[in-house]
Amino acid sequence: MMLAIATGGDYAAMARSQSASNTLHWMGHEWTITNGGMAGVVKGNPANVFVDRNGYLHLRIVKREGTYTASEVFSADGMGFGTYQWQIEGAVTTMDKSTVLGLFSYGPKAGIGGDAENEIDIEFSQWNKTCHGCNADFTFYPTTGNKKLGPKEDNFTINMGGATLTTARFEWTSTRIVATIMSGLQPIGTTANVLQTLTFAPRDYAARIPQVPQPLGINLWCFKTTPTSDQEVILRNFQYVPMPERVDRR
Repeated sequence: MMLAIATGGDYAAMARSQSASNTLHWMGHEWTITNGGMAGVVKGNPANVFVDRNGYLHLRIVKREGTYTASEVFSADGMGFGTYQWQIEGAVTTMDKSTVLGLFSYGPKAGIGGDAENEIDIEFSQWNKTCHGCNADFTFYPTTGNKKLGPKEDNFTINMGGATLTTARFEWTSTRIVATIMSGLQPIGTTANVLQTLTFAPRDYAARIPQVPQPLGINLWCFKTTPTSDQEVILRNFQYVPMPERVDRR
């Protein structure tokens, strides 16, 4: 399905401007655009990332001169406990089997633990047909030093019925994570048209749930192999609402 995107000179000008600095400003945050190594089998290219005149963030996997490149951004600031929500345009449940859309907090980007620690993921992917028919997942990794505990992972299949607007949200506190995917564009504070949800509230939460602020990542990448055609997802909106700090009334 073709999506409405900036075209011709508009796209080229915006991509050149943002790739020149490898940074962009979007939804109240500064973001660094990956240029080179990233998850998957192809490199990130800043030319595949831009914000259009509507304020929508475009992420693309594109083949140029016989070579595919992907796209990724990380927030310059660390974000902590609170509600994280993305409004997405794109056929995310029927992308090429190799394509992954990742929405995630990732401590190792700032040196907070190592890989497979301090990470909260919502991902849309068929994982190259290796997950028994799934097209999305929630994956929550433990805190620094607890990698051996492994992640809490939920792979599942959702049916959008041909729709291309999706809301993804996770609510993160010190003791639990609630992840939810809904069809349509849902506002913060509203839960409607739920396609999948998972509440993770382990007794050993201090070991299994990240406890410190960390950078936020958004990426579109290639798992195991490259796609059969160019891919694109549009992020219409992102909101981070910090959890109110407790007030000591003693």
